[in-house]
Amino acid sequence: MVANSSITGLPRRVLIVWYSPQPPLADSLAHAFARRGAATRVFYSWPCNTLFDRLIIHTINHHAHNLRLLPKSVNLFEGHPKSHKEWRSAQLLHLARDFKPDLVIITGVQRFKPEVLRELQETSTVFFWFTESEKRFPEIEGELPFYHHLYMISSETRERAENLGFANVSLMQHAVDPSLFRPLEAPQNLDWCFVGQWHERRQKYVEGLARVSKNFVIYGTRWRKHNYFKPSIFMRIKDTGIWGEDVVSLYNRTRVVINISVWGDEARGGKGVNMRLLEVPACRACLLTDFSRDADKLLKAGEEFVSVANLEEMQEKLAGLLAHPEERLRIAQAGYEKARKVRNYDDLVNQFLADWAARPGR
Repeated sequence: MVANSSITGLPRRVLIVWYSPQPPLADSLAHAFARRGAATRVFYSWPCNTLFDRLIIHTINHHAHNLRLLPKSVNLFEGHPKSHKEWRSAQLLHLARDFKPDLVIITGVQRFKPEVLRELQETSTVFFWFTESEKRFPEIEGELPFYHHLYMISSETRERAENLGFANVSLMQHAVDPSLFRPLEAPQNLDWCFVGQWHERRQKYVEGLARVSKNFVIYGTRWRKHNYFKPSIFMRIKDTGIWGEDVVSLYNRTRVVINISVWGDEARGGKGVNMRLLEVPACRACLLTDFSRDADKLLKAGEEFVSVANLEEMQEKLAGLLAHPEERLRIAQAGYEKARKVRNYDDLVNQFLADWAARPGR
């Protein structure tokens, strides 16, 4: 993306391994590294696939699992060079050998082959940022030894990694790109909205909030599938996703933006927080979310966003925020003032660079 840097003591080439181009978080991170003079490449693992896998391997496995001919833990064509795992692993290794990065940052649950991670570990510095639900932590436990430093968006997963014996673990919460998420001064014509894929817990909350106000929209995958016979919700589902300027416009047009996690539950709550905690207030919109123990590390509940413990409380708060616009606007303004300065992608890069420079032998 940019010319190589000659800055002493900083990585000259950074390879960022992300799941998908949407949401555009990898671009924001790459631009922040470029501002520090590093050449960056972004590798997206999900679209790195073959037609043979999409049309043949995926289809056969899907039907075999649905018909219970195979357990879901077993995949036909395991190890086939054109299967998704084999292909993306080979393509990542090819890019790394050609680009020769000083620093590799892998995020999420990617499932690369162990021999690929081992070669990256031997030829570069490899950081891992676990950005997924706490419930998915067991999926990545086996690959943690391949990384030189571990980052968790949740204090719970950080503790779990430390309990496994890893000392090189840090909490790294999400950031916001204020050049994208910003106020647009658009008229607010929606009472509430929700953006995110369907989940049973989210379905319960959406049905409850629809009883407070029917002036809402939903964007996300699998919602239509689960609401064919619920027209009051089905008719409010607009698309399977919304990104970039469109989601910024949506937040600006909405009086209350809803966040419903799938991490915790009403008994204990989750600890990690997703991108909406900063992105919604950065648009000067009022955020109403379920409880997270880590949220107060970034914003103050009750003053800069609204947090609730259960559906009944969320219904009550939504009704109150819609009935009292002055309170809603006060929270939105306070959230905006804090979100735009509390944590951006330059802060993330500074943390990565500090840990890279602190590694033995640097």
